[in-house]
Amino acid sequence: MTGTSRFKSRSSVLREIYIFREEKNDGQTKTHEERKKGMVMPWSVFWQVLLLLCALFLDSLGSEVEHATDNSTVVTGLEYDSICKCKEVSIGKMSCQATCMAPPSTDNTNISVLEIRSSTFVGLRVGTLSAWNSLKAITIEDNYHLVEIEPGTFRGMDLVTNLSISFNINLSYLSGGVFEGLDSLVTLQLRKNNFSAFQSFVAALSPKYLPWLRKLILNENPLQRVEVEDLVALNGSLLEDLHLVSCQLEYVHPESLNTLTHLRAVYLGLNTLNVSLLAGLIGELTTSGVPLRILNLYSVGLQSSIPENLLNAIADSGITHLSLARNQFQSLRPGSFPIMPHLLHLDLREIVAINFPQGILNGTVAPNLTTLLFGGNRLPGIVPGILLPHLESLDLSSNSGDSRDRSYFDLGEEMFVNMTNLSYLNLSYNYVRTISRKTFKGLTNLDKALSLKNATIVHIEPYSFSELKNLQFLNLEDNLFPSYINLTSSLFEGLMNLKVLLLGGCGIPSLSIDPNVFSPLARLEYLGLERNLLVTLSPQLFSPLTNLLGVDLSTNLIVPWKDEIERVFKNVSTSLQVFMQDNKLTYISPAMIEDFLDVERIKLSGNPFTCDCRYFYRTKLWLGARNLSLTSLRTTQSSLKCYSPDKWREKSLLEYLDKLDLEETICKFVINPNSDSIFAWIIIPVVILMIVLLVFLILWYKYRSYIRYWIFLANVNMRRHGFKSRRKIQEGYSNYQYDAFVSYSNEDRNFVVRLVAMLENYEPFLKLCVYERDFEIGSVISESILQSVAMSRRIVLIVSDAFVRSQWCMWELQLAGSKKMFLEGGEKRRLSLRGGEDPLVLVRLGQVADTHMTPFLKYLLKTRVYLEWDHEPKRQRQFWDRLRTTLSPPSISISPGPTN
Repeated sequence: MTGTSRFKSRSSVLREIYIFREEKNDGQTKTHEERKKGMVMPWSVFWQVLLLLCALFLDSLGSEVEHATDNSTVVTGLEYDSICKCKEVSIGKMSCQATCMAPPSTDNTNISVLEIRSSTFVGLRVGTLSAWNSLKAITIEDNYHLVEIEPGTFRGMDLVTNLSISFNINLSYLSGGVFEGLDSLVTLQLRKNNFSAFQSFVAALSPKYLPWLRKLILNENPLQRVEVEDLVALNGSLLEDLHLVSCQLEYVHPESLNTLTHLRAVYLGLNTLNVSLLAGLIGELTTSGVPLRILNLYSVGLQSSIPENLLNAIADSGITHLSLARNQFQSLRPGSFPIMPHLLHLDLREIVAINFPQGILNGTVAPNLTTLLFGGNRLPGIVPGILLPHLESLDLSSNSGDSRDRSYFDLGEEMFVNMTNLSYLNLSYNYVRTISRKTFKGLTNLDKALSLKNATIVHIEPYSFSELKNLQFLNLEDNLFPSYINLTSSLFEGLMNLKVLLLGGCGIPSLSIDPNVFSPLARLEYLGLERNLLVTLSPQLFSPLTNLLGVDLSTNLIVPWKDEIERVFKNVSTSLQVFMQDNKLTYISPAMIEDFLDVERIKLSGNPFTCDCRYFYRTKLWLGARNLSLTSLRTTQSSLKCYSPDKWREKSLLEYLDKLDLEETICKFVINPNSDSIFAWIIIPVVILMIVLLVFLILWYKYRSYIRYWIFLANVNMRRHGFKSRRKIQEGYSNYQYDAFVSYSNEDRNFVVRLVAMLENYEPFLKLCVYERDFEIGSVISESILQSVAMSRRIVLIVSDAFVRSQWCMWELQLAGSKKMFLEGGEKRRLSLRGGEDPLVLVRLGQVADTHMTPFLKYLLKTRVYLEWDHEPKRQRQFWDRLRTTLSPPSISISPGPTN
């Protein structure tokens, strides 16, 4: 079998599975339709995800191989006579968009899927699709102008099994005979058109025209009501699935569905329906012998408690799958459910439940229940009531709330000892934190899946999974393991049958602590390590994984491994698919090429390849000596693009290698051994020096105020000890801009306002500096304080309880003390400041708690005469007189300094 045919066969098998991967939401894999209606089959979904993850690389890369082969036909920009531009987007699939004024009429027997989207035509006419008689699926969606489809439009299209006429918001009517010719149609989608009543389209659905119709999807049409006669035209139809999700339904006649004698599934989610009507509808279907098995009542407005009459009607029917998700049953209690012997699958997700008492769904109430979905609620952890021994699938995801209000989810120890039938367990999106050796004790038959995605796991004890010997699927994605957590082989001990391991987004910086970390996983087929912080790969890392079919290493920090390092993928299977896109690969070394030649496929897109001689000279030599080229790699050649330098940016790496001149002078210089020495001894030190200088400048700018203050203190200390010569200073009234700088707390603002008025408006008309008035707007506070203190003769400290509690005031006090020491150390000896007065003036305002005062402030209050404010008017006059006298400009006499 050729490589191309092998990929085609895999692609055809896996195409359905892709739907589940693309529609993943909130950690649960589901189709778009199932997400809308709140119904999901966890066992089938996880089997499909298991198959997908083991073979995802086969299909996604296989499609690229198909496009690259000569056998494929890629049609781009074909213009048909209908002025409709279409292109073949994949093998057998034609897409026509935007420019269509009429459907294309050119015959193409190789096309089996036709899509017509966002066209401008207003109607589909007889014969416009007659040339496309080989089609098996047709999609006519998002056509705003479409208002009419003529009867007979699909005549002769007896191979079509799937038809979607959806999201055409002006299409409100289908006449009888519209679907004539679709004799093999199985699935019909009429979603979100503008049908306001069944009578506007139901005649077209007659089994006369659609004899094999099994599935009808009418979601998001404003139908509002289903009357008793609305579906009579479907009498005799083989219809099994009816979807009426979000149809604004307010009324459904109890007997309206009785004509659908083969009906097995009804989806009524996102409608507001009367409970009694629902109970009556189910009762009538049971009485009429309709074999209803699946009932979806997703978000239909049920509140407080589960309606007894509705559950009794369901219990008396043959319903096996029931969804009550996204209704509100906050409190559950024993007796909420009647005996329901047929129930196999129950969906209670997002019902705002905070408990699950024992006895609600025991072996007597639901003896055959195998699947319970209870995600999106607010359980505090694993509670005994929900551990039903007969369960095979249990979903407890998202019970810790969202990121804004997250609560701990207690897994406990040995809680699952009686859950011997459980094969699927979902604990994703909970605040778990720790997994111990006893957490999963008893789950010996857990084989399908264990999901712990985004469970905030910070610690996993060794041998925690040792009892899960049958487990095939383990999801640990998006748990940001702390840097001190080292992944070792003991962590995965016991998982000898594991086939899929997902470790993407876990912040793993290295796997070199234990190169044999994956050695217990002998049967592993797919390993997800994407979105981590890996830089290098150990040669022993993948050697034990002889069955490995795919490894995802994308979006890491992986750098090229050089020739002297042992090859990474040397002993792996030749069927291995490797995803290494979006890493830090700047070039492809010969060792890497040898590795890539041994794997089935390799993806390298999104890497910053540097197209210059320093990186690719030896690679081209190696390739030339072996008569090889990068085209020998099994990868998408167009994805190999240069990132730098600019002249090669976004250009093909293959083109660069073809034009690389090995005799070019610059090439010889770059790859010369001496050039490495030049680079090491000149370039690197210069870069380091520039980095150090840049850091120094950034720190200088950020802490410039503190640095100036430290320089100020250093000058003070040097002058006091004679290390710096003192210049003769003539100080007087004109040497300062202010008579005093007032340091105060903002809580004492009223007193300071009065103080400024009393001192500046009366003789001797002093000039004070207060920050609220005199500091420049936009200036740095610390710098303004330093400048203002330097320009003031005195510093007035308004000492209050608020003052000593303020960090800024304490800093100003320390600064004032530094100025005092400066004057005491030198200049004060030369100045006659009225009998040797110091620059500090203390005003005590009220009582000050001793516990708040610093030792320096206590020292000042004990050794200095200070003014104290009094509320008595006579003493207040004395206070102002004394304060004016103290702050008055002094007479300056200059004493000569010592001469040498």
